[in-house]
Amino acid sequence: MIRTIIGGIAVGIANIIPGVSGGTMMVILGVFNRVMDAISNLLKRDNPNRLADLLFLGELLLGAAIGLIGFAKVLGYLLSEFEVQTMYWFIGLIAFSIPVFLKAEVKGKGKVKVLPTLIGMAIIFALVYFNPGEASDVHVVYPDVSVWLCVKLVLIGAIGGASMLLPGVSGSMVLLILGEYYLFRAYLANVLLFQLNILIPLGFMGIGIILGIVISAKVCGYFLKHNHDATISFILGLIIASTLVLIPLDAAYDMNLILTSFISFAFGGVMVMGIEKIAG
Repeated sequence: MIRTIIGGIAVGIANIIPGVSGGTMMVILGVFNRVMDAISNLLKRDNPNRLADLLFLGELLLGAAIGLIGFAKVLGYLLSEFEVQTMYWFIGLIAFSIPVFLKAEVKGKGKVKVLPTLIGMAIIFALVYFNPGEASDVHVVYPDVSVWLCVKLVLIGAIGGASMLLPGVSGSMVLLILGEYYLFRAYLANVLLFQLNILIPLGFMGIGIILGIVISAKVCGYFLKHNHDATISFILGLIIASTLVLIPLDAAYDMNLILTSFISFAFGGVMVMGIEKIAG
Protein backbone atom coordinates (compact mmCIF):
# COMPACT_ATOMS: atom_id res chain seq x y z
CA MET A 1 0.00 0.00 0.00
CA ILE A 2 2.67 2.51 1.04
CA ARG A 3 4.77 1.73 -2.03
CA THR A 4 1.76 2.24 -4.32
CA ILE A 5 0.98 5.61 -2.73
CA ILE A 6 4.62 6.70 -3.02
CA GLY A 7 4.55 5.62 -6.67
CA GLY A 8 1.39 7.66 -7.15
CA ILE A 9 3.13 10.70 -5.67
CA ALA A 10 5.91 10.30 -8.26
CA VAL A 11 3.32 10.03 -11.06
CA GLY A 12 1.55 13.14 -9.76
CA ILE A 13 4.79 15.12 -9.65
CA ALA A 14 5.66 14.06 -13.19
CA ASN A 15 2.27 15.15 -14.48
CA ILE A 16 2.65 18.78 -13.44
CA ILE A 17 5.94 19.27 -15.32
CA PRO A 18 5.49 20.19 -19.01
CA GLY A 19 7.42 17.67 -21.08
CA VAL A 20 7.54 14.99 -18.38
CA SER A 21 5.20 12.03 -18.74
CA GLY A 22 3.26 10.42 -15.92
CA GLY A 23 2.97 7.33 -18.10
CA THR A 24 6.75 7.13 -18.36
CA MET A 25 6.95 7.39 -14.57
CA MET A 26 4.59 4.40 -14.34
CA VAL A 27 6.95 2.49 -16.65
CA ILE A 28 9.86 3.37 -14.37
CA LEU A 29 7.88 2.19 -11.35
CA GLY A 30 6.90 -1.03 -13.11
CA VAL A 31 3.15 -0.46 -12.71
CA PHE A 32 2.15 0.61 -16.23
CA ASN A 33 0.61 -2.71 -17.28
CA ARG A 34 -0.98 -3.14 -13.85
CA VAL A 35 -2.71 0.23 -14.21
CA MET A 36 -3.84 -0.56 -17.78
CA ASP A 37 -5.29 -3.91 -16.70
CA ALA A 38 -6.97 -2.53 -13.57
CA ILE A 39 -8.74 0.29 -15.43
CA SER A 40 -9.72 -1.93 -18.36
CA ASN A 41 -11.12 -4.63 -16.06
CA LEU A 42 -13.17 -2.35 -13.82
CA LEU A 43 -16.14 -2.27 -16.18
CA LYS A 44 -16.14 -6.02 -16.82
CA ARG A 45 -18.97 -7.93 -15.18
CA ASP A 46 -16.95 -11.09 -14.64
CA ASN A 47 -13.98 -9.45 -12.93
CA PRO A 48 -13.22 -11.39 -9.70
CA ASN A 49 -10.49 -8.90 -8.80
CA ARG A 50 -12.62 -5.76 -8.94
CA LEU A 51 -12.09 -4.89 -5.27
CA ALA A 52 -8.33 -5.38 -5.53
CA ASP A 53 -8.25 -3.26 -8.69
CA LEU A 54 -10.26 -0.51 -7.01
CA LEU A 55 -7.99 -0.48 -3.97
CA PHE A 56 -4.87 -0.38 -6.14
CA LEU A 57 -6.18 2.48 -8.28
CA GLY A 58 -7.45 4.31 -5.20
CA GLU A 59 -4.01 4.15 -3.57
CA LEU A 60 -2.33 5.29 -6.77
CA LEU A 61 -4.77 8.18 -7.24
CA LEU A 62 -4.35 9.23 -3.61
CA GLY A 63 -0.61 9.41 -4.11
CA ALA A 64 -1.03 11.26 -7.42
CA ALA A 65 -3.28 13.84 -5.73
CA ILE A 66 -0.68 14.34 -2.99
CA GLY A 67 2.03 14.73 -5.64
CA LEU A 68 -0.01 17.17 -7.73
CA ILE A 69 -1.14 19.38 -4.85
CA GLY A 70 1.80 19.06 -2.47
CA PHE A 71 4.56 19.61 -5.00
CA ALA A 72 3.01 22.20 -7.33
CA LYS A 73 4.71 25.08 -5.51
CA VAL A 74 7.91 23.12 -4.76
CA LEU A 75 8.43 22.26 -8.40
CA GLY A 76 7.56 25.79 -9.40
CA TYR A 77 10.43 26.95 -7.15
CA LEU A 78 12.87 24.33 -8.50
CA LEU A 79 12.07 25.20 -12.10
CA SER A 80 12.44 28.88 -11.29
CA GLU A 81 15.75 28.65 -9.42
CA PHE A 82 17.34 25.47 -10.85
CA GLU A 83 15.53 24.97 -14.15
CA VAL A 84 18.36 23.33 -16.12
CA GLN A 85 19.39 20.96 -13.32
CA THR A 86 15.77 20.00 -12.70
CA MET A 87 15.23 19.24 -16.37
CA TYR A 88 18.37 17.05 -16.49
CA TRP A 89 17.07 15.15 -13.48
CA PHE A 90 13.90 14.34 -15.41
CA ILE A 91 15.96 13.53 -18.53
CA GLY A 92 17.91 11.02 -16.42
CA LEU A 93 14.70 9.49 -15.11
CA ILE A 94 13.28 9.06 -18.61
CA ALA A 95 16.49 7.99 -20.39
CA PHE A 96 17.32 5.29 -17.86
CA SER A 97 13.73 4.05 -17.95
CA ILE A 98 14.10 3.01 -21.62
CA PRO A 99 16.11 -0.19 -20.84
CA VAL A 100 13.64 -0.95 -18.04
CA PHE A 101 10.76 -0.58 -20.50
CA LEU A 102 12.43 -2.76 -23.13
CA LYS A 103 13.30 -5.42 -20.56
CA ALA A 104 9.72 -5.58 -19.32
CA GLU A 105 7.86 -5.31 -22.62
CA VAL A 106 10.04 -6.58 -25.47
CA LYS A 107 12.40 -9.27 -24.19
CA GLY A 108 10.92 -12.69 -24.90
CA LYS A 109 7.64 -11.18 -26.16
CA GLY A 110 8.40 -9.61 -29.49
CA LYS A 111 10.57 -7.05 -31.23
CA VAL A 112 10.73 -3.32 -31.82
CA LYS A 113 9.30 -2.12 -35.13
CA VAL A 114 10.84 0.88 -36.83
CA LEU A 115 7.78 2.59 -38.34
CA PRO A 116 5.63 2.75 -35.17
CA THR A 117 8.70 3.98 -33.26
CA LEU A 118 9.24 6.80 -35.75
CA ILE A 119 5.53 7.71 -35.63
CA GLY A 120 5.69 7.94 -31.84
CA MET A 121 8.75 10.19 -32.02
CA ALA A 122 7.09 12.37 -34.66
CA ILE A 123 4.07 12.98 -32.41
CA ILE A 124 6.28 14.27 -29.57
CA PHE A 125 8.26 16.50 -31.94
CA ALA A 126 4.96 17.85 -33.30
CA LEU A 127 3.73 18.63 -29.77
CA VAL A 128 6.92 20.57 -29.10
CA TYR A 129 6.64 22.39 -32.43
CA PHE A 130 3.13 23.59 -31.58
CA ASN A 131 4.13 24.46 -28.00
CA PRO A 132 3.16 28.13 -27.53
CA GLY A 133 6.37 28.83 -25.61
CA GLU A 134 7.16 30.28 -22.21
CA ALA A 135 4.54 31.97 -20.11
CA SER A 136 3.95 32.70 -16.45
CA ASP A 137 1.29 31.85 -13.92
CA VAL A 138 2.27 34.73 -11.64
CA HIS A 139 -0.60 36.89 -12.85
CA VAL A 140 -3.22 34.20 -13.48
CA VAL A 141 -6.75 35.57 -13.12
CA TYR A 142 -9.33 32.95 -12.16
CA PRO A 143 -12.30 33.09 -14.55
CA ASP A 144 -15.82 33.38 -13.19
CA VAL A 145 -17.49 30.03 -12.57
CA SER A 146 -20.11 29.32 -15.23
CA VAL A 147 -21.73 26.38 -17.02
CA TRP A 148 -19.57 27.01 -20.08
CA LEU A 149 -16.39 27.06 -17.97
CA CYS A 150 -17.32 23.75 -16.30
CA VAL A 151 -18.08 22.07 -19.65
CA LYS A 152 -14.86 23.46 -21.12
CA LEU A 153 -12.80 22.17 -18.18
CA VAL A 154 -14.34 18.69 -18.43
CA LEU A 155 -13.31 18.53 -22.11
CA ILE A 156 -9.83 19.90 -21.40
CA GLY A 157 -9.45 17.51 -18.48
CA ALA A 158 -10.44 14.57 -20.68
CA ILE A 159 -7.79 15.48 -23.26
CA GLY A 160 -5.19 16.00 -20.56
CA GLY A 161 -6.17 12.79 -18.74
CA ALA A 162 -5.91 10.71 -21.88
CA SER A 163 -2.44 12.09 -22.60
CA MET A 164 -1.26 11.75 -18.98
CA LEU A 165 -1.53 7.96 -19.18
CA LEU A 166 0.60 7.45 -22.29
CA PRO A 167 4.34 6.98 -21.71
CA GLY A 168 6.30 9.75 -23.35
CA VAL A 169 3.33 12.09 -23.74
CA SER A 170 3.21 14.92 -21.22
CA GLY A 171 -0.29 15.80 -20.09
CA SER A 172 1.03 19.15 -18.87
CA MET A 173 2.56 19.88 -22.27
CA VAL A 174 -0.80 19.17 -23.90
CA LEU A 175 -2.46 21.56 -21.44
CA LEU A 176 0.23 24.13 -22.26
CA ILE A 177 -0.54 23.80 -25.97
CA LEU A 178 -4.25 24.22 -25.19
CA GLY A 179 -3.38 27.37 -23.21
CA GLU A 180 -4.70 26.04 -19.89
CA TYR A 181 -1.60 24.75 -18.10
CA TYR A 182 -0.82 27.80 -15.96
CA LEU A 183 -4.43 28.15 -14.86
CA PHE A 184 -4.44 24.42 -13.93
CA ARG A 185 -1.20 24.74 -11.94
CA ALA A 186 -2.50 27.87 -10.20
CA TYR A 187 -5.65 25.98 -9.21
CA LEU A 188 -3.55 23.14 -7.77
CA ALA A 189 -1.11 25.41 -5.95
CA ASN A 190 -3.97 27.24 -4.20
CA VAL A 191 -6.49 24.44 -3.67
CA LEU A 192 -5.92 24.48 0.10
CA LEU A 193 -7.39 27.99 0.22
CA PHE A 194 -10.74 26.18 -0.16
CA GLN A 195 -12.25 28.91 -2.32
CA LEU A 196 -15.23 27.89 -4.46
CA ASN A 197 -13.88 29.65 -7.55
CA ILE A 198 -10.92 27.25 -7.31
CA LEU A 199 -12.55 24.04 -5.99
CA ILE A 200 -15.49 23.95 -8.42
CA PRO A 201 -13.45 24.34 -11.65
CA LEU A 202 -10.79 21.94 -10.37
CA GLY A 203 -13.50 19.40 -9.56
CA PHE A 204 -14.92 19.51 -13.09
CA MET A 205 -11.44 19.26 -14.57
CA GLY A 206 -10.90 16.23 -12.31
CA ILE A 207 -14.04 14.60 -13.73
CA GLY A 208 -12.68 15.14 -17.23
CA ILE A 209 -9.28 13.75 -16.30
CA ILE A 210 -10.87 10.56 -14.94
CA LEU A 211 -12.93 10.13 -18.13
CA GLY A 212 -9.84 10.67 -20.27
CA ILE A 213 -7.81 8.16 -18.26
CA VAL A 214 -10.52 5.48 -18.53
CA ILE A 215 -10.93 5.95 -22.29
CA SER A 216 -7.16 6.04 -22.86
CA ALA A 217 -6.65 2.88 -20.80
CA LYS A 218 -9.32 1.00 -22.74
CA VAL A 219 -7.85 2.02 -26.10
CA CYS A 220 -4.25 1.36 -25.04
CA GLY A 221 -5.23 -1.98 -23.48
CA TYR A 222 -6.96 -3.04 -26.69
CA PHE A 223 -3.94 -2.29 -28.87
CA LEU A 224 -1.52 -3.91 -26.41
CA LYS A 225 -3.63 -7.06 -26.57
CA HIS A 226 -4.21 -7.19 -30.32
CA ASN A 227 -1.00 -5.60 -31.70
CA HIS A 228 1.57 -5.78 -28.93
CA ASP A 229 4.79 -5.20 -30.90
CA ALA A 230 3.55 -2.15 -32.83
CA THR A 231 2.03 -0.59 -29.69
CA ILE A 232 5.17 -1.10 -27.62
CA SER A 233 7.28 0.30 -30.48
CA PHE A 234 4.99 3.35 -30.69
CA ILE A 235 5.29 3.94 -26.93
CA LEU A 236 9.07 3.50 -27.17
CA GLY A 237 9.16 6.25 -29.79
CA LEU A 238 7.19 8.53 -27.47
CA ILE A 239 9.66 7.90 -24.63
CA ILE A 240 12.81 8.37 -26.76
CA ALA A 241 11.57 11.65 -28.25
CA SER A 242 10.41 12.99 -24.89
CA THR A 243 13.97 12.52 -23.61
CA LEU A 244 15.43 14.49 -26.51
CA VAL A 245 13.01 17.42 -26.43
CA LEU A 246 13.64 18.09 -22.73
CA ILE A 247 17.31 18.93 -23.32
CA PRO A 248 17.65 22.70 -22.60
CA LEU A 249 19.67 23.64 -25.68
CA ASP A 250 19.42 27.38 -25.09
CA ALA A 251 20.92 27.33 -21.57
CA ALA A 252 24.05 29.39 -20.84
CA TYR A 253 26.34 26.49 -19.99
CA ASP A 254 29.48 26.95 -17.89
CA MET A 255 31.53 24.41 -15.94
CA ASN A 256 29.39 24.73 -12.84
CA LEU A 257 26.15 24.26 -14.77
CA ILE A 258 27.57 21.33 -16.74
CA LEU A 259 28.75 19.60 -13.56
CA THR A 260 25.52 20.12 -11.61
CA SER A 261 23.46 19.07 -14.64
CA PHE A 262 25.49 15.89 -14.99
CA ILE A 263 25.01 15.13 -11.28
CA SER A 264 21.25 15.72 -11.66
CA PHE A 265 21.14 13.45 -14.71
CA ALA A 266 23.07 10.72 -12.87
CA PHE A 267 20.81 11.10 -9.84
CA GLY A 268 17.81 10.44 -12.06
CA GLY A 269 19.50 7.29 -13.37
CA VAL A 270 20.35 6.09 -9.85
CA MET A 271 16.73 6.60 -8.83
CA VAL A 272 15.50 4.48 -11.75
CA MET A 273 17.93 1.66 -10.96
CA GLY A 274 16.97 1.80 -7.31
CA ILE A 275 13.27 1.69 -8.10
CA GLU A 276 13.79 -1.20 -10.54
CA LYS A 277 15.71 -3.13 -7.89
CA ILE A 278 12.98 -2.60 -5.30
CA ALA A 279 10.19 -3.43 -7.78
CA GLY A 280 12.06 -6.51 -9.03
